[in-house]
Amino acid sequence: MPVDHQRIAEAHLAVGEPLQWDVHDAQGHLLLRKGYVLENETQIERLVDSGLYVKRDELAATEKAASEGAATSAVIPLLEAREIEDQAAAALKQGDIDIAASVASIIVRLRKACEINADIALAFIQLRQRGAYATRHQVDTALLCCLVGASMKLAERDLDTLLSAALTMNLGMLEVQDKLNTITGELAPAVKQAIRAHPQKSVDKLRQLGISDSDWLELVLQHHESEDGSGYPAGLTGEHISLGAKILNVADRYCARITPRGDRPLALPSVALRDLLLERGRLVSPEVAAHFIKVLGVYPPGTMVRLMNGEIGVVTKRAQQGATPWVHAVIGPFGADLEFPIRRKTSDELHAIKEGVDTRKYRMPFRMYPIWGKEAAGG
Repeated sequence: MPVDHQRIAEAHLAVGEPLQWDVHDAQGHLLLRKGYVLENETQIERLVDSGLYVKRDELAATEKAASEGAATSAVIPLLEAREIEDQAAAALKQGDIDIAASVASIIVRLRKACEINADIALAFIQLRQRGAYATRHQVDTALLCCLVGASMKLAERDLDTLLSAALTMNLGMLEVQDKLNTITGELAPAVKQAIRAHPQKSVDKLRQLGISDSDWLELVLQHHESEDGSGYPAGLTGEHISLGAKILNVADRYCARITPRGDRPLALPSVALRDLLLERGRLVSPEVAAHFIKVLGVYPPGTMVRLMNGEIGVVTKRAQQGATPWVHAVIGPFGADLEFPIRRKTSDELHAIKEGVDTRKYRMPFRMYPIWGKEAAGG
C-alpha cells in the first residue's frame, strides 16, 4: 500500500451514507468509489476485516470537517463544559461571576452530549482526564448525575437542580483541592477538618454569589451524607437525605475513585462498581446503586480491558448483557499498537474480557474519533 494511504476503521463507515473518499485494498487496487452507499453492517464488517485504505490527506480533511461540525459531536460540548467551569473558577477568585449563568450554560452542554451519545460521554470521563482536577471532577460528576438522574426519571427541574449542585459542590475548597491531591501519607487533622467543612463552606459561598434556591443548597450541603449516618457534616441517615444528594454522593465518589490523583490508589471502574454493590444499604441507597450499575454496566465505556487473546482494548458501547459490551482492540497481544482499532465481539470465547487494566500502565495509542466516528469528533 502506498505510504500516503491509511487504513480506516469501522467508525469511519456508516450504513446508508455515501463514502467520502475512494477506497482501496492493501495492494492499492480501487475497491469502492467515492459516493458508494454501504448497505448493511455485515458488509461493513467484511470490508473492514479485509482492509480498507484511503488517502491520508483526504481522511484528515474529513476528520477536521467533523471536528468543526460541533452539532454532531458529543465530545465538543463536554470540552466546552470543562472550559466554562475553568473560566468560572478563575472568575470566582476575582469575585466577579454570575454563577447561575455559568452553571446553566454547562448544563445545556452536558445534556446535549448525553443526547448525542451517552457511551461517548461516559468514555470521555475516563479517557480525557486532562486539566485541573478540581474543576474537571465537578463536570465529570455532573455528567454522570445527568445520566443516572435520567435513568431514575427525575423531573426536569429536579435534574437541573442536581446538575447545578454537582457543578458547585466543592466551591468551598476549589483553591486547595488540587494541592490536596499531591499530599502523600496521612492527612493532618487540620486538613481533615477543612475537608469535612467544605459542604457548608460551599453553601455559604453560593449564598454570597446570590444563589437562594433551597433545593440546590440542600444538595450541596448533603452530598457527603451516608445512609448509615456516618457521613458529614450533619451525620444524617437515609430517610433524612434527599434523593438528589444520594445520587450526587455516589457520582462524586465513583468519579474520584477512577481518577489518578497523586499517589492515591486508582480503582478500576469495575472495582469501583463492585464497591458500590457492597456498600448498598450501608453507605449507598440500594435504589441509587442499582441505577448506577444499570447506567454504567459492569465495564463502563472508556474502560481499558485485556481480552482472552491477550489484546488490550477499550470498551466502546454498553450491552444488555453487562459482561459482554462492545470492545475495540487497540494494542496487540505482544504489546504493539494495532494499525487501527478493531471491534471485537466479547461474547466470543477468544475475545471475551479477561480483566480490566490500569490505563496508567499503557500509553494511549488511540484517539476517540477513529473508534466512535463523527460523534466523537474533537476527542
